[in-house]
Amino acid sequence: MESSDAGTSSGSEYQVFLSFRGPDTRFGFTDVLFHNLNDAGIRIFRDDEELRVGERIDGSLQRAIDNSKIYIPVFSQTYASSQWCLRELAQIMANTSKSEGKKEILPIFFDVEPDDVKLKTPLYRDAILNLEREKKLSNEQVDAWREALMEVDAIKGWEVKKYKGYTDVINLVVEEVGQRLKTKHRLVTGHLVGIDDRVVAVTELLDVDSYSVRVIGIHGMGGIGKTTLAKIVFNQLSSHYGKCCCFLEDVGANSLRTDGLVELQKKLLSEIGHPGVARSIDAIDYGTKRIGEVLSNKKVLIVFDDVANSDQVLKLVGGNTLHPGSRILITTRNKDVSRINGPNYRILEYEMEVMSSDHALELFSSHAFNRDSPSDDYKNLSGNIVAAIGRLPLAVEVIGSFLFGKREEIWRETLEQLSKTPRDDVFEKLKISYDALSYEQRQIFLDIACFFIGQHTMHAIYMWKDCDFFPDIGVDVLISMSLVKIVENRFWMHDQLRDLGREIVRHEKPGNPGEWSRIWTDDDVFKAMRTKEMKNNVQALTLDLRKSDNKTITSEEIGRFQHLRYLGLSGGTFRGNLAMSLTNMSWIFWSNPPRRLFFKPTNMHLNNVVVLEFSNNDFIDNSKLQSLIKMARKLKVLSLEYCQNIKRTPDFSGCPNLERLNFNGCYNLRKLHGSIGKLRSLIDLKIRSCYSLENLPEEIGNLVNRKHFLVEECPVKKLPNSIWKLKSLCELHFDNGYTRICSANSWEIPSVVMLENLEVLRIYSRNLKGRLPPAIRNLPFLRVLRLSQTRISEVPEIVSMLPCLQTLELIDCDEIQELPMLPTSLNNLQVSSKSLRVVPHLSNPTNLVLLDVDDGSHWKQEGKICIGDLVGMGKLSKPNKLQLKLLNVPAPAELASLSLLKELCLSGLDPQTPVRLPSSLLKLRVDKFNSVVSLSSGLENLSSLELTPSQVQEIQLGGLQLHNLTELIPKGDNCDTLETLGLSNLTKLKTVMVTACPKLVEIQFVGAFESLEELSFRWCESLGRLGYAGEAESGDELTMEEGRLILPSRVFCKLRRFELLCCPKILQIQVLGTSELWKNFLVWDCRSLHSVRGLSNLKKLEELRVGHGDGLQVVEGLDELEALKYLCIGDPSLERWIDESTTKLPNDCRVYIYRGYKEHFEGTVQSYKRYKVS
Repeated sequence: MESSDAGTSSGSEYQVFLSFRGPDTRFGFTDVLFHNLNDAGIRIFRDDEELRVGERIDGSLQRAIDNSKIYIPVFSQTYASSQWCLRELAQIMANTSKSEGKKEILPIFFDVEPDDVKLKTPLYRDAILNLEREKKLSNEQVDAWREALMEVDAIKGWEVKKYKGYTDVINLVVEEVGQRLKTKHRLVTGHLVGIDDRVVAVTELLDVDSYSVRVIGIHGMGGIGKTTLAKIVFNQLSSHYGKCCCFLEDVGANSLRTDGLVELQKKLLSEIGHPGVARSIDAIDYGTKRIGEVLSNKKVLIVFDDVANSDQVLKLVGGNTLHPGSRILITTRNKDVSRINGPNYRILEYEMEVMSSDHALELFSSHAFNRDSPSDDYKNLSGNIVAAIGRLPLAVEVIGSFLFGKREEIWRETLEQLSKTPRDDVFEKLKISYDALSYEQRQIFLDIACFFIGQHTMHAIYMWKDCDFFPDIGVDVLISMSLVKIVENRFWMHDQLRDLGREIVRHEKPGNPGEWSRIWTDDDVFKAMRTKEMKNNVQALTLDLRKSDNKTITSEEIGRFQHLRYLGLSGGTFRGNLAMSLTNMSWIFWSNPPRRLFFKPTNMHLNNVVVLEFSNNDFIDNSKLQSLIKMARKLKVLSLEYCQNIKRTPDFSGCPNLERLNFNGCYNLRKLHGSIGKLRSLIDLKIRSCYSLENLPEEIGNLVNRKHFLVEECPVKKLPNSIWKLKSLCELHFDNGYTRICSANSWEIPSVVMLENLEVLRIYSRNLKGRLPPAIRNLPFLRVLRLSQTRISEVPEIVSMLPCLQTLELIDCDEIQELPMLPTSLNNLQVSSKSLRVVPHLSNPTNLVLLDVDDGSHWKQEGKICIGDLVGMGKLSKPNKLQLKLLNVPAPAELASLSLLKELCLSGLDPQTPVRLPSSLLKLRVDKFNSVVSLSSGLENLSSLELTPSQVQEIQLGGLQLHNLTELIPKGDNCDTLETLGLSNLTKLKTVMVTACPKLVEIQFVGAFESLEELSFRWCESLGRLGYAGEAESGDELTMEEGRLILPSRVFCKLRRFELLCCPKILQIQVLGTSELWKNFLVWDCRSLHSVRGLSNLKKLEELRVGHGDGLQVVEGLDELEALKYLCIGDPSLERWIDESTTKLPNDCRVYIYRGYKEHFEGTVQSYKRYKVS
């Protein structure tokens, strides 16, 4: 296993790469950040340079850097004293610059200033000088490090010292990373009928291959399917735009909220990659101006969904021209929106018509009969109902669901109602289903419509049970009637149904929110509070005072809402005596009260509360929490998140019915009160990120009904022995990775384990050691066993007797020497151990889908580590992904028979054993590749090939029938043998990245590479020429000369990016023929290079980086790059190729000119001209 931690299964692609100096931050800040990111579901690679050896970035680290989308360097006092950290940073900067905005850097300044990183102070400057002297490093290498440091400083990051504690800044980092990584795809729910032709029509209108701007307005009545169509088109096209795409939902409704348009402007800017600009927006006009500036310089894909009027579009697009290639899609019920004409676009209309009769009948039947067509008895009746509905998809779905299983009399009565409803009155049609609900089900529907769309279901269900609304039945009815959907345990509702619910509430007393049953907008809440009448009808309200000047609600104001059962308050507090207020509350959510409370409430009695949530609430301390819950006998849920004044939990004796208890981010929490053991009804206990909590009371073992127990990111030394006797427990998660390995804190799983209902056991703790006890045979329902990053040394044979075990994860368990026979139920096996001595036997777990076995041979220099072979591989019937890193172990002969295998990684296997591969493979990675690995035939489906050659001088990929290969990555690592690489007939190849092949002299291209978009060569010290043959090119101009690199556009007709890094044998580069697709050209640290010619042929080049070579004198055509956006010059002598009086470089092109680590120019071409004149 590599010397790093990964918050992911071994072999998965990482999303985030964390670079840091181990002695400075590993135990503490970086550890906490790592686990917080990991718990947020983010796959993170954590490298520790202390554990590494050698002088070159190795393959595993290189892959982690290449695969990651976000890089987080943690700059600390001695970061610049580490060659590893500086090498990583240089590679990170290189990857980011070539990613076309698809990769990002988020720096953290731990205990240093940004000026330190920018080399303005002696701290990092002297550290690099010391490295240069002590290690006798080259000027080129050191200068590259200095440039990387200065470049990264230009990126806004977090200065830890400006925050109150680690938790605050870590929470911000996790939130930002989550926002940037979240998938752009939109969820499309329901049975889709008749949508394909519409998708094709809109996609053709958008024409993403055109260089022009396209804005499409989809208009039509509500419920006709505009949003669904926009989501599908957006999902299909978003991959063309990387991070520069955004789907803004419910623009019309959100614009009506306080600062609604400003928030939409911020969201738009953040999602297309400008969070810093977004944070500066405080007024609509300013936001419009900044959006216009951004959209004029960036190709984007944006959807504005459910726009009410043209003004909303203008405020969100700005008044500037849109960047060529941009696409904007607008959905609206208002046809007038499409009459906008911008500076370089007009809105093309697409009218969304009702479904065809056949499609509408099919959709209706899918909900009314669970089939594609109605039964014969109901055929005519179904057709009449669909016609009466008006063929609107939402109404068809809702009415069809309502009629499912109903008597024929109900069908005929419904048809009669529909016939009396105006054809275009969607609400009245939908209201037929609402009217059919019981009183309790209506209350649930209205609560969701007004408050809980997008919210987790659990807390609302507790409240509804307390109100006797029978939610288990009620929610099922709403789902079956297509009025509500549950997506990932959260409520989802169509905006038409949401509007229906809110309109029903408004009609209770038009214009008088104080008489409504629910109030969900701040303005209406204020309006109701200003009147002195009792508000006996109001059951629920939400109020956000974070941007209000008035932060307080008096006891008199809240006391007028005597029947309030739900209150959500953000950014405000109460004032006065609350003895007679909030007494009927069932659910209170209170977050972010002002930190300085000039008025504090008294006598807050919550005797009837069922759900109590506090978040970022400094008002709540030990005594107040104790006072609030001492009489809360009905309390079922207590959740405290980021309440820093909580230092110990209260006495829970007063709330014996508590079922769920959550402490998250209470980083001063030190002690759990022993009374927690008396909570016999508790089923779920979660304690996360409580950094002062070191011990758990033994009384926890008295929680006989507990089903879920989680302790993560807390320095708790060990689990109490009493935990292992909880027969009701279903899931046990314990991760104290925050703590160091300490022999005094070592612990073992006890010999007596009575968790007879346990399904998931996950422990990540370096202090857990010893043998997994045989008592695990008492876990008949165990599905998941994860013991990664522990010192577990042995898994007992009894594990084969666990009938339900599906996942066994033992990653980075370096004391395990062998595994016993494994159960047939297993479908996921991951084990990595530097002590592994025996290859796992695979004849029994025949249902494996994922297999990852690593003997740590990456760290071994010689010798056969494992004995045995991969017996039983041929019996595996379902493997999808295999990763086998086993030194000198014979390759399994049965690999070719694994017909479902998609991904395969082979490393270190016995070079004398021939290997045949299955034709199903899509991705293949082979370390120490040699001729015995057969690539000769049957790999027609392969799309990605990564090779690390061993004892091979030549690789020829011609004639191998790799018709679908899109990615080729030869990597040298420790290989000093590969001299020639031949490529031919690879018509779908998009990416070639050749890295660290020191003996590679020549790459031969045969034929035209009509799909190749990226060509990269790094650290190829002997590379001297590219050869061309075949029908694509001929003539003297391509005569190969040593050191002359020719790039003919006829061969590379689709090339977008070229990179040449640290290739000292290259003397000159020549671009032949014009190209309008080339975007990036990077040539760096090639010390013998003296000329780059033909750049003027690259008509649309956007990024040029050249320099850091000793002799580069000619950069021909630099001055003619009219589309350039970024220019980086690493040698001040090249400035002469920019004539400030005649240059065609755009004035807004960003320029960076390195003149030594003490001096550089940074700014636009316009500012460079002024600088030269002055």
